Amino acid sequence: MLKSANSPRPASWVLEKSLDGFNYEPWQYFGLSDADCQRRYGLAGQNGKYVFENDTEVICTTQFSKALPLENGELHVSLLKNRPGAMDQTEELMNFITARYVRIRLQGMHTTANLDNSVDWLLDSQSLEKRSFYSLKQIRVSARLDCHGHADKTVELAEKRTDELEYAQLASTLQCVCQHNTCGTDCGECCALYQDKPFRNGTTREPNACELCQCNGQAEACIYDAFLERGICQQCQNNTAGNECEFCTSGHYRDFNEKLTAPCRRCACDGRGATGTCDPVGGQCHCREGFQGVRCDECARGYYGEECRRCECDVRGTLPDTECAGVCKCKAHVAGDTCSECLPGYYDLSADQPDGCAPCWCSGVGLSCSSAALQTLAFETLNDWKVTDIMRSQVIAATVDSSTNYLVYSEDEQSIEGAVYWQAPQGYLGNRLTSYGARLSIQVNWVTMRGDTSGKPTDGPDVVLFGRNGLKIAYGDTIYTRGSTAIINITLDETGWYHVTPAVLDKKTRSRRTQHHGSAVTRTQLLSVLSALDSLLVRGTYHTDQVETSLERVIIYSGGTELGSTKLSTRVEQCVCPMGYAGLSCESCDFGFIRIWENATDHQLVAKCIPCPCNGHSNSCDLQSGGCGNCMHNTYGERCERCKVGFYGNPLQGTEHDCKRCACPLLVDSNNFSPSCQLKTYSIMDLNPLYGVVENSEYICTQCPPGYTGDHCEMCDDGYYGNPTEVGSQCRPCDCEGGPCDVFTGQCIVCHSKCHVGVDYYCYCHGLLATVRGSNTPRWIGVAHLSGRRNTVAAKIVILIVMVALLLLFLDR
Repeated sequence: MLKSANSPRPASWVLEKSLDGFNYEPWQYFGLSDADCQRRYGLAGQNGKYVFENDTEVICTTQFSKALPLENGELHVSLLKNRPGAMDQTEELMNFITARYVRIRLQGMHTTANLDNSVDWLLDSQSLEKRSFYSLKQIRVSARLDCHGHADKTVELAEKRTDELEYAQLASTLQCVCQHNTCGTDCGECCALYQDKPFRNGTTREPNACELCQCNGQAEACIYDAFLERGICQQCQNNTAGNECEFCTSGHYRDFNEKLTAPCRRCACDGRGATGTCDPVGGQCHCREGFQGVRCDECARGYYGEECRRCECDVRGTLPDTECAGVCKCKAHVAGDTCSECLPGYYDLSADQPDGCAPCWCSGVGLSCSSAALQTLAFETLNDWKVTDIMRSQVIAATVDSSTNYLVYSEDEQSIEGAVYWQAPQGYLGNRLTSYGARLSIQVNWVTMRGDTSGKPTDGPDVVLFGRNGLKIAYGDTIYTRGSTAIINITLDETGWYHVTPAVLDKKTRSRRTQHHGSAVTRTQLLSVLSALDSLLVRGTYHTDQVETSLERVIIYSGGTELGSTKLSTRVEQCVCPMGYAGLSCESCDFGFIRIWENATDHQLVAKCIPCPCNGHSNSCDLQSGGCGNCMHNTYGERCERCKVGFYGNPLQGTEHDCKRCACPLLVDSNNFSPSCQLKTYSIMDLNPLYGVVENSEYICTQCPPGYTGDHCEMCDDGYYGNPTEVGSQCRPCDCEGGPCDVFTGQCIVCHSKCHVGVDYYCYCHGLLATVRGSNTPRWIGVAHLSGRRNTVAAKIVILIVMVALLLLFLDR
């Protein structure tokens, strides 16, 4: 608020602000009229209640431009009102209205008569002249200390801050009484331990309080990390570390039941075999090789003596308590001086194996194997699951719960008779040999009828597997008497699996578990099921009064039991397969072989691989018709016994290179002039005295176009010239009016006058050998330079004569 004394209010002036007392910026302009605003400040004059376009807009107002009253005139200016961010107190607006120094620059007064708002009608010139001065009797600034919206009051400090300017002569300064876990003289930052979220100004709508970092009482400060979007504890105390001081530093630990607020204690690892460090939870000491025990003061199995030296015998393959007996006593399937090798036909040397090594299965066709090197993988999905019964006689689609995304089946539908099972989609099926020894993890829950009922929990196989070989095996039959959730973890080996009678019905009211229990499953039987898994069922019924069942997740692992584990599984075999078989356990057929299923003596289907009659050029065939499907290697025919058009060779040899592409005469498309070729019926190489040995002479191009001749279309025919064996060159007609031309250049061949071309393509004049026109020496223009089919025939005759002569010479000897 500005109040004048005994003169009119200023006509033109500027209200300015500053943070340092040196650099000022305009807050608002005041003008006598619109023309005055335009002339002085380059802005249009605004009158009345102006609505600002943004939080930092500076205007020129004419609202207070009147000269009256002549004395004690007041004007009130609000820098916050009618601005867009007034309610939310945006950061941009807070910066705009923040100031430590305010300056008023007076630039014009009411002294000139004849203006629109002059007062010459009230005062004469002399009286008006006497009031031509500025007088201010009161200036009042209503403001608040900049506390970033985090304080309701301030306090006055006796001591001046060190950053105050000396000339300001401030005897004291104000400080905000901060709220919302903020600190600083102006509440401009979060307190040391309250930086779990970035600092924000408080508003009239939201306090935007700073949030406490989760440091478990082990730190006094934290720093907000924009990448992690959370506060990171600083200088953790009591031997703790981590973003939340939740871990113990190396050499320290907490007990299993201790909270994170407890300090970490030094590891008690003073045993002779301790490394000095321990597990951060529990305090189990880390032992050097050969030692064991809480404090590493005992020898581990397979080690002996004061320094726990390694026994010579391999503990994995040695009978218990004989590792250090001097002479190693091996388990049944183990060999070697130190019991460190598996016998032939066995693999996976392990201390957990009673006999030391497991027998190779290899689908019953291989004799030798080793442990496969596999990476641990996991598969899970809730897509394409179905609901069925244990006989798979009824199959319906499952419903997805929109709130949880779990699969749900309601018993009210009454679509499935008897116990309900979840049927897995294709991703869990097929060849699952890599899951042998791995884990199947299942999580299900169910809802029972409310109220006091006579119902009771039921039993039944937790998991049922159907093999392509006809086997039906199951695992588990737990009765869940507490709760309505089941978490089932199954190791995929033969332990605990049993046969299910093919015709058994799984009823809710079954009273004896033995109704679905058959004989125990052997390792061979389990592997045969996993090699071609046809169906996987997960139990869905757990109570007689169950009204709903839900499938939350099913995970099947392969290559190991835990993702990211450094310990690799060695339980999956890698077999050396005989001809026709392939795969880890010879469970697949090799290329060119097809699988058939035969009944074994135990009435199980056994897979065998027999060769397809396709000369090794197809991976599938129809054993009934004998026809081959999808002939490869450029072959075709009912048994892939012929080369495709454009290829030649003998497909009956059974290799992928049997049929080669025709080169007529080159393989380049621009110089491959025949679309087809075929093998010759003789093996003598076709020699040409002009071109030398012709490559690939064992075949003949059968569709040379007009103008080309030779076995591979490598020469130009009569009346044509060119060199088809050069890339880009072709045979063109001679332009010699029907006469002969040079076979390469196309130059016309003309004898001297009164001469003629003989049948041997020499020029003859009166019976004597003559010269070709343009040459001073006699010239033979036959095979070497004259194009024609006859010279080819002549060349072949010459070759035949030479061969006959050589044959006669050989017979004389």
